[in-house]
Amino acid sequence: MTSLLLISLVALAAGKDAEATVATLDGRAIVGAVQSWTAEAITLAAADGVVQLPAGELLDVRWTRKRGDTSEATSVEFIDGTRVPFADFTITKRVATFTGKRFEQPLSVPREAIRLIELRSPTPFIETALEEIERKQAPGDSLVVSQRDSETMDYLTGVIGDVTAEKATFEWDGDRVPVKRTKIAAMVFYQARQPSLPEAVCELSLNDGSRIVANKVVLRDGRVNVTTPADVELSLPLEDVMRADFSAGKIAYLSDMKPGEVRWTPGLGVPEGGASARSQPRNDQSFSGSPLSLLWKDDVARSRRDVRTYSKGLAVRSRTEITYRLPAGVKRFITIAGMDPDDSGHGNVRLEVRGDDRVLWEGEVEAGQAPVEIDVELGSARRLHLLVDYGEHLDFGDRLHLAEARVTK
Repeated sequence: MTSLLLISLVALAAGKDAEATVATLDGRAIVGAVQSWTAEAITLAAADGVVQLPAGELLDVRWTRKRGDTSEATSVEFIDGTRVPFADFTITKRVATFTGKRFEQPLSVPREAIRLIELRSPTPFIETALEEIERKQAPGDSLVVSQRDSETMDYLTGVIGDVTAEKATFEWDGDRVPVKRTKIAAMVFYQARQPSLPEAVCELSLNDGSRIVANKVVLRDGRVNVTTPADVELSLPLEDVMRADFSAGKIAYLSDMKPGEVRWTPGLGVPEGGASARSQPRNDQSFSGSPLSLLWKDDVARSRRDVRTYSKGLAVRSRTEITYRLPAGVKRFITIAGMDPDDSGHGNVRLEVRGDDRVLWEGEVEAGQAPVEIDVELGSARRLHLLVDYGEHLDFGDRLHLAEARVTK
Protein backbone atom coordinates (compact mmCIF):
# COMPACT_ATOMS: atom_id res chain seq x y z
CA MET A 1 0.00 0.00 0.00
CA THR A 2 2.72 2.47 1.01
CA SER A 3 4.81 1.42 -1.98
CA LEU A 4 1.96 2.24 -4.35
CA LEU A 5 1.56 5.62 -2.72
CA LEU A 6 5.21 6.53 -3.02
CA ILE A 7 5.49 5.33 -6.61
CA SER A 8 2.39 7.34 -7.46
CA LEU A 9 3.85 10.53 -6.04
CA VAL A 10 7.00 10.08 -8.12
CA ALA A 11 4.89 10.26 -11.22
CA LEU A 12 2.83 13.04 -9.73
CA ALA A 13 5.87 15.24 -9.20
CA ALA A 14 7.52 14.34 -12.50
CA GLY A 15 5.04 16.27 -14.68
CA LYS A 16 5.17 19.93 -15.66
CA ASP A 17 5.48 20.98 -12.00
CA ALA A 18 8.24 18.56 -11.08
CA GLU A 19 9.99 20.87 -8.60
CA ALA A 20 8.92 20.07 -5.06
CA THR A 21 9.79 21.15 -1.54
CA VAL A 22 10.28 18.20 0.78
CA ALA A 23 10.14 18.76 4.56
CA THR A 24 11.75 16.15 6.80
CA LEU A 25 11.30 15.18 10.44
CA ASP A 26 14.64 16.71 11.42
CA GLY A 27 13.58 20.18 10.24
CA ARG A 28 15.24 20.32 6.82
CA ALA A 29 13.52 21.80 3.76
CA ILE A 30 14.98 20.58 0.47
CA VAL A 31 13.95 21.92 -2.93
CA GLY A 32 14.49 20.00 -6.13
CA ALA A 33 13.04 17.97 -8.95
CA VAL A 34 11.84 14.55 -7.90
CA GLN A 35 13.93 11.91 -9.69
CA SER A 36 12.57 8.81 -8.02
CA TRP A 37 10.32 7.75 -5.16
CA THR A 38 10.27 4.22 -3.81
CA ALA A 39 9.03 2.55 -0.67
CA GLU A 40 12.44 3.24 0.86
CA ALA A 41 13.34 6.76 -0.22
CA ILE A 42 12.67 9.84 -2.30
CA THR A 43 15.47 11.15 -4.51
CA LEU A 44 15.68 14.86 -5.40
CA ALA A 45 17.89 16.68 -7.90
CA ALA A 46 18.62 19.65 -5.64
CA ALA A 47 20.83 22.69 -6.24
CA ASP A 48 23.80 21.10 -4.47
CA GLY A 49 23.40 17.67 -6.03
CA VAL A 50 21.30 14.54 -5.78
CA VAL A 51 19.77 13.98 -2.33
CA GLN A 52 18.19 10.73 -1.16
CA LEU A 53 15.76 10.89 1.77
CA PRO A 54 14.32 7.82 3.55
CA ALA A 55 10.53 7.73 3.28
CA GLY A 56 10.12 7.28 7.02
CA GLU A 57 11.69 10.70 7.58
CA LEU A 58 9.23 12.62 5.40
CA LEU A 59 6.78 15.17 6.77
CA ASP A 60 5.33 16.45 3.50
CA VAL A 61 5.88 17.12 -0.20
CA ARG A 62 4.67 20.39 -1.74
CA TRP A 63 4.35 21.65 -5.29
CA THR A 64 4.01 25.33 -6.22
CA ARG A 65 0.79 25.56 -8.20
CA LYS A 66 -1.90 28.14 -8.78
CA ARG A 67 -5.22 27.90 -7.02
CA GLY A 68 -7.93 26.39 -9.18
CA ASP A 69 -11.65 26.97 -9.58
CA THR A 70 -13.42 27.31 -6.24
CA SER A 71 -16.81 28.34 -7.62
CA GLU A 72 -18.67 25.28 -6.27
CA ALA A 73 -19.94 26.44 -2.87
CA THR A 74 -21.52 23.11 -1.92
CA SER A 75 -19.40 20.35 -0.39
CA VAL A 76 -19.59 16.87 1.08
CA GLU A 77 -17.56 15.60 4.03
CA PHE A 78 -17.09 11.87 4.53
CA ILE A 79 -16.63 10.11 7.87
CA ASP A 80 -12.84 9.89 7.38
CA GLY A 81 -12.44 13.69 7.07
CA THR A 82 -12.26 13.81 3.27
CA ARG A 83 -14.01 16.93 2.01
CA VAL A 84 -14.73 17.79 -1.66
CA PRO A 85 -17.02 20.24 -3.51
CA PHE A 86 -19.88 19.06 -5.72
CA ALA A 87 -22.38 20.59 -8.14
CA ASP A 88 -25.44 18.42 -7.41
CA PHE A 89 -26.48 15.23 -5.62
CA THR A 90 -29.37 12.86 -5.00
CA ILE A 91 -30.00 10.05 -2.52
CA THR A 92 -31.89 6.91 -3.56
CA LYS A 93 -32.26 3.83 -1.38
CA ARG A 94 -29.48 4.98 0.97
CA VAL A 95 -26.98 5.59 -1.85
CA ALA A 96 -25.86 9.18 -2.56
CA THR A 97 -24.72 10.16 -6.06
CA PHE A 98 -22.64 13.31 -6.57
CA THR A 99 -21.75 15.19 -9.75
CA GLY A 100 -19.38 18.13 -10.26
CA LYS A 101 -16.04 19.30 -11.63
CA ARG A 102 -14.15 17.21 -9.09
CA PHE A 103 -15.69 13.96 -10.38
CA GLU A 104 -14.69 12.42 -13.70
CA GLN A 105 -18.02 10.59 -13.62
CA PRO A 106 -20.88 10.53 -11.07
CA LEU A 107 -19.71 9.32 -7.66
CA SER A 108 -21.98 6.92 -5.78
CA VAL A 109 -21.36 6.19 -2.09
CA PRO A 110 -23.47 4.68 0.72
CA ARG A 111 -24.91 7.31 3.00
CA GLU A 112 -23.20 5.56 5.96
CA ALA A 113 -19.92 6.96 4.58
CA ILE A 114 -21.20 10.55 4.72
CA ARG A 115 -20.97 12.85 7.71
CA LEU A 116 -22.12 16.18 6.29
CA ILE A 117 -23.54 17.67 3.09
CA GLU A 118 -23.51 21.45 2.81
CA LEU A 119 -26.00 22.81 0.25
CA ARG A 120 -25.11 26.47 0.72
CA SER A 121 -22.04 28.59 1.31
CA PRO A 122 -21.24 28.77 5.04
CA THR A 123 -22.74 31.64 7.03
CA PRO A 124 -22.56 32.42 10.77
CA PHE A 125 -26.16 31.17 11.13
CA ILE A 126 -25.36 27.84 9.47
CA GLU A 127 -22.15 27.42 11.47
CA THR A 128 -24.00 28.09 14.72
CA ALA A 129 -26.62 25.44 13.91
CA LEU A 130 -23.97 22.86 12.97
CA GLU A 131 -22.03 23.55 16.17
CA GLU A 132 -25.19 23.06 18.25
CA ILE A 133 -25.94 19.74 16.52
CA GLU A 134 -22.45 18.50 17.30
CA ARG A 135 -22.50 19.79 20.87
CA LYS A 136 -25.85 18.21 21.67
CA GLN A 137 -24.99 14.99 19.79
CA ALA A 138 -28.41 14.88 18.16
CA PRO A 139 -29.76 11.27 18.25
CA GLY A 140 -30.59 11.11 14.55
CA ASP A 141 -30.03 12.77 11.18
CA SER A 142 -30.38 16.54 11.17
CA LEU A 143 -31.60 19.03 8.60
CA VAL A 144 -30.44 22.63 8.94
CA VAL A 145 -33.26 24.69 7.40
CA SER A 146 -33.88 28.38 6.86
CA GLN A 147 -36.77 30.03 8.65
CA ARG A 148 -39.46 31.86 6.68
CA ASP A 149 -38.15 35.02 4.93
CA SER A 150 -35.02 35.05 7.10
CA GLU A 151 -31.36 34.08 7.09
CA THR A 152 -31.81 32.60 10.56
CA MET A 153 -31.37 28.82 10.70
CA ASP A 154 -33.03 26.11 12.73
CA TYR A 155 -32.57 22.34 12.66
CA LEU A 156 -34.77 19.27 12.83
CA THR A 157 -33.71 15.82 14.02
CA GLY A 158 -35.14 12.67 12.48
CA VAL A 159 -34.29 10.38 9.55
CA ILE A 160 -33.24 11.59 6.11
CA GLY A 161 -34.68 9.45 3.31
CA ASP A 162 -34.49 9.86 -0.46
CA VAL A 163 -33.39 13.23 -1.83
CA THR A 164 -34.30 14.47 -5.31
CA ALA A 165 -33.50 17.69 -7.13
CA GLU A 166 -36.65 19.27 -5.65
CA LYS A 167 -37.14 17.81 -2.17
CA ALA A 168 -35.88 15.60 0.65
CA THR A 169 -38.02 12.99 2.39
CA PHE A 170 -37.71 13.41 6.15
CA GLU A 171 -39.21 11.36 8.99
CA TRP A 172 -39.93 13.65 11.93
CA ASP A 173 -41.97 12.85 15.05
CA GLY A 174 -43.36 9.74 13.36
CA ASP A 175 -44.48 11.60 10.23
CA ARG A 176 -42.90 11.42 6.80
CA VAL A 177 -42.79 14.93 5.34
CA PRO A 178 -41.28 16.40 2.16
CA VAL A 179 -38.89 19.33 2.64
CA LYS A 180 -38.03 21.61 -0.28
CA ARG A 181 -34.36 21.53 -1.26
CA THR A 182 -34.36 25.33 -1.41
CA LYS A 183 -35.06 25.42 2.35
CA ILE A 184 -32.16 23.10 3.28
CA ALA A 185 -28.77 24.57 4.14
CA ALA A 186 -27.05 21.39 5.37
CA MET A 187 -27.61 17.72 6.18
CA VAL A 188 -25.86 15.96 9.05
CA PHE A 189 -25.94 12.15 9.01
CA TYR A 190 -26.12 10.29 12.31
CA GLN A 191 -23.38 7.81 13.23
CA ALA A 192 -24.52 5.35 15.90
CA ARG A 193 -20.93 4.63 16.89
CA GLN A 194 -17.48 5.77 15.94
CA PRO A 195 -16.56 3.95 12.72
CA SER A 196 -13.46 1.76 12.68
CA LEU A 197 -11.40 2.87 9.69
CA PRO A 198 -8.01 1.79 8.33
CA GLU A 199 -5.08 4.09 9.03
CA ALA A 200 -4.41 6.82 6.46
CA VAL A 201 -0.97 7.10 4.88
CA CYS A 202 -1.24 10.74 3.81
CA GLU A 203 -3.58 13.65 3.21
CA LEU A 204 -3.74 15.35 -0.18
CA SER A 205 -4.59 19.05 -0.52
CA LEU A 206 -5.98 20.14 -3.89
CA ASN A 207 -6.03 23.51 -5.59
CA ASP A 208 -9.81 23.92 -5.16
CA GLY A 209 -9.61 23.53 -1.39
CA SER A 210 -10.46 19.82 -1.34
CA ARG A 211 -8.96 17.68 1.41
CA ILE A 212 -8.46 14.00 0.50
CA VAL A 213 -7.49 11.55 3.23
CA ALA A 214 -5.87 8.59 1.49
CA ASN A 215 -4.92 5.06 2.44
CA LYS A 216 -4.35 4.02 -1.20
CA VAL A 217 -3.02 6.13 -4.06
CA VAL A 218 -2.27 4.97 -7.62
CA LEU A 219 -1.26 7.23 -10.53
CA ARG A 220 -2.64 6.11 -13.89
CA ASP A 221 -3.00 7.94 -17.22
CA GLY A 222 -2.36 11.35 -15.73
CA ARG A 223 -4.79 10.93 -12.84
CA VAL A 224 -4.24 10.11 -9.19
CA ASN A 225 -6.71 7.40 -8.17
CA VAL A 226 -7.34 7.55 -4.43
CA THR A 227 -9.17 5.26 -2.02
CA THR A 228 -10.02 6.91 1.28
CA PRO A 229 -10.27 5.09 4.64
CA ALA A 230 -14.08 5.26 4.24
CA ASP A 231 -13.65 3.26 0.99
CA VAL A 232 -14.62 6.21 -1.22
CA GLU A 233 -12.83 6.09 -4.58
CA LEU A 234 -11.83 9.38 -6.25
CA SER A 235 -9.91 10.14 -9.43
CA LEU A 236 -7.96 13.43 -9.38
CA PRO A 237 -5.99 15.23 -12.13
CA LEU A 238 -2.37 15.12 -11.01
CA GLU A 239 -1.86 18.84 -11.66
CA ASP A 240 -4.51 19.65 -9.05
CA VAL A 241 -2.51 18.17 -6.15
CA MET A 242 -0.63 20.84 -4.20
CA ARG A 243 0.56 18.89 -1.16
CA ALA A 244 0.96 15.37 0.17
CA ASP A 245 1.10 15.50 3.97
CA PHE A 246 2.79 12.54 5.70
CA SER A 247 3.04 14.10 9.18
CA ALA A 248 0.18 12.28 10.91
CA GLY A 249 1.54 10.19 13.75
CA LYS A 250 5.13 11.27 13.08
CA ILE A 251 5.31 14.57 14.95
CA ALA A 252 3.79 16.09 18.08
CA TYR A 253 4.22 19.73 19.12
CA LEU A 254 4.61 20.36 22.83
CA SER A 255 2.05 23.16 22.62
CA ASP A 256 -0.52 20.57 21.54
CA MET A 257 0.36 18.19 24.38
CA LYS A 258 -0.94 18.43 27.93
CA PRO A 259 1.96 18.58 30.38
CA GLY A 260 1.89 16.20 33.30
CA GLU A 261 3.36 18.78 35.65
CA VAL A 262 4.16 22.52 35.53
CA ARG A 263 5.97 24.16 38.43
CA TRP A 264 6.89 27.86 38.52
CA THR A 265 9.12 29.24 41.29
CA PRO A 266 8.93 33.04 41.64
CA GLY A 267 11.94 35.27 42.08
CA LEU A 268 12.85 37.11 45.25
CA GLY A 269 10.19 39.46 46.50
CA VAL A 270 7.47 38.19 44.16
CA PRO A 271 4.33 36.82 45.87
CA GLU A 272 3.76 33.38 44.39
CA GLY A 273 -0.06 33.35 44.58
CA GLY A 274 -0.70 36.67 42.81
CA ALA A 275 1.61 36.15 39.84
CA SER A 276 1.39 32.39 39.35
CA ALA A 277 -1.37 32.34 36.71
CA ARG A 278 0.28 35.10 34.65
CA SER A 279 3.62 33.28 34.76
CA GLN A 280 2.43 29.90 33.47
CA PRO A 281 3.90 28.81 30.09
CA ARG A 282 2.04 30.08 27.01
CA ASN A 283 1.23 27.88 24.04
CA ASP A 284 1.78 29.28 20.53
CA GLN A 285 2.07 32.89 21.70
CA SER A 286 4.33 35.19 23.69
CA PHE A 287 3.54 36.53 27.16
CA SER A 288 2.25 39.72 25.52
CA GLY A 289 -0.18 37.69 23.38
CA SER A 290 1.70 38.33 20.13
CA PRO A 291 3.07 35.55 17.86
CA LEU A 292 6.19 33.78 19.06
CA SER A 293 9.30 35.35 17.56
CA LEU A 294 13.09 35.06 17.64
CA LEU A 295 15.81 37.59 16.81
CA TRP A 296 18.29 36.02 14.40
CA LYS A 297 20.27 39.18 13.60
CA ASP A 298 20.30 42.46 15.49
CA ASP A 299 20.92 45.89 14.00
CA VAL A 300 20.64 49.48 15.19
CA ALA A 301 18.27 50.04 12.27
CA ARG A 302 15.10 48.11 13.11
CA SER A 303 14.37 47.65 9.39
CA ARG A 304 17.51 45.52 9.12
CA ARG A 305 16.79 43.34 12.13
CA ASP A 306 16.03 39.71 11.29
CA VAL A 307 13.06 38.85 13.50
CA ARG A 308 11.24 35.65 12.52
CA THR A 309 7.82 34.58 13.79
CA TYR A 310 6.64 31.02 14.47
CA SER A 311 3.16 29.54 14.63
CA LYS A 312 4.03 26.78 17.12
CA GLY A 313 6.02 26.71 20.32
CA LEU A 314 6.17 27.71 23.99
CA ALA A 315 6.90 30.90 25.91
CA VAL A 316 8.39 30.09 29.32
CA ARG A 317 9.55 32.25 32.25
CA SER A 318 12.25 31.42 34.73
CA ARG A 319 12.15 29.45 37.00
CA THR A 320 9.81 26.92 35.39
CA GLU A 321 9.86 23.14 35.25
CA ILE A 322 7.62 21.29 32.77
CA THR A 323 7.18 17.54 32.35
CA TYR A 324 5.57 15.82 29.35
CA ARG A 325 4.70 12.16 28.95
CA LEU A 326 6.15 11.14 25.60
CA PRO A 327 4.01 9.47 22.89
CA ALA A 328 5.07 5.95 22.00
CA GLY A 329 7.74 5.67 19.34
CA VAL A 330 9.11 9.22 19.36
CA LYS A 331 12.88 9.42 18.97
CA ARG A 332 13.94 13.09 18.94
CA PHE A 333 13.24 16.43 20.60
CA ILE A 334 13.77 19.47 18.38
CA THR A 335 13.38 23.17 19.07
CA ILE A 336 14.93 26.62 18.53
CA ALA A 337 15.56 28.45 21.81
CA GLY A 338 15.91 32.20 22.16
CA MET A 339 14.78 35.12 24.30
CA ASP A 340 11.72 37.21 23.46
CA PRO A 341 12.99 40.02 21.14
CA ASP A 342 10.58 42.48 22.79
CA ASP A 343 12.51 42.34 26.08
CA SER A 344 15.00 45.00 24.88
CA GLY A 345 18.11 42.88 25.08
CA HIS A 346 17.52 41.58 28.60
CA GLY A 347 17.20 38.01 29.73
CA ASN A 348 19.54 35.18 30.51
CA VAL A 349 18.45 31.65 31.43
CA ARG A 350 19.95 28.23 31.89
CA LEU A 351 17.99 25.67 29.91
CA GLU A 352 18.13 21.97 30.74
CA VAL A 353 16.50 19.22 28.66
CA ARG A 354 16.19 15.78 30.24
CA GLY A 355 14.81 12.46 29.09
CA ASP A 356 13.65 10.79 32.30
CA ASP A 357 16.65 11.47 34.57
CA ARG A 358 19.27 11.78 31.81
CA VAL A 359 20.46 15.25 30.76
CA LEU A 360 20.19 15.50 26.96
CA TRP A 361 21.16 19.15 26.57
CA GLU A 362 22.03 22.04 28.85
CA GLY A 363 23.33 25.52 28.26
CA GLU A 364 22.72 29.24 28.50
CA VAL A 365 20.30 31.16 26.32
CA GLU A 366 20.90 34.90 26.35
CA ALA A 367 19.22 37.93 24.83
CA GLY A 368 21.24 39.53 22.06
CA GLN A 369 22.74 36.20 21.04
CA ALA A 370 21.62 34.09 18.08
CA PRO A 371 18.96 31.48 18.92
CA VAL A 372 20.18 28.01 19.83
CA GLU A 373 19.06 25.09 17.66
CA ILE A 374 18.52 21.99 19.78
CA ASP A 375 18.13 18.48 18.34
CA VAL A 376 18.61 15.57 20.73
CA GLU A 377 17.87 11.85 20.73
CA LEU A 378 15.35 10.73 23.35
CA GLY A 379 16.45 7.13 23.49
CA SER A 380 14.13 5.04 25.65
CA ALA A 381 12.88 8.02 27.69
CA ARG A 382 9.21 8.01 28.64
CA ARG A 383 9.12 11.58 29.93
CA LEU A 384 10.57 14.85 28.72
CA HIS A 385 11.58 17.38 31.40
CA LEU A 386 12.32 21.04 30.61
CA LEU A 387 13.93 23.31 33.21
CA VAL A 388 14.18 27.03 32.48
CA ASP A 389 16.34 28.20 35.41
CA TYR A 390 17.49 31.62 36.54
CA GLY A 391 20.55 33.02 34.79
CA GLU A 392 22.77 35.96 35.67
CA HIS A 393 19.95 38.45 36.27
CA LEU A 394 17.59 36.28 38.31
CA ASP A 395 14.24 36.53 36.48
CA PHE A 396 14.69 40.00 34.92
CA GLY A 397 13.58 39.74 31.27
CA ASP A 398 13.63 35.96 31.37
CA ARG A 399 11.02 35.13 28.75
CA LEU A 400 12.29 32.18 26.78
CA HIS A 401 10.75 31.21 23.45
CA LEU A 402 11.00 27.56 22.38
CA ALA A 403 10.00 27.86 18.73
CA GLU A 404 8.67 24.79 16.90
CA ALA A 405 9.23 22.67 20.04
CA ARG A 406 8.33 19.14 18.99
CA VAL A 407 9.03 15.44 19.35
CA THR A 408 9.33 13.26 16.28
CA LYS A 409 9.56 9.62 15.31
